[in-house]
Amino acid sequence: MITIDLRQEPLTLTELLRRAETSVVRIVSATGQVFILEESEESFEQEVERLGKSEKFMAFLAERAKEPAIMSLDEYEQLMGEP
Repeated sequence: MITIDLRQEPLTLTELLRRAETSVVRIVSATGQVFILEESEESFEQEVERLGKSEKFMAFLAERAKEPAIMSLDEYEQLMGEP
């Protein structure tokens, strides 16, 4: 994912779309709002595949898995109203 801050780098819509052809684009608007521009559902699948192959991301997930849970699955289901 690349980030384009339109407050610092004004681009045309055509230029934004051209960049989205090769990567998911995080856009920060002139007012500071954040948007995500991606090609299609296929790009999400590609991102999942890429993250699955990322040693850095997998190490992050492994570290997070070691952290103690803040609530049990039963508590979560109760909170969400699951039967």
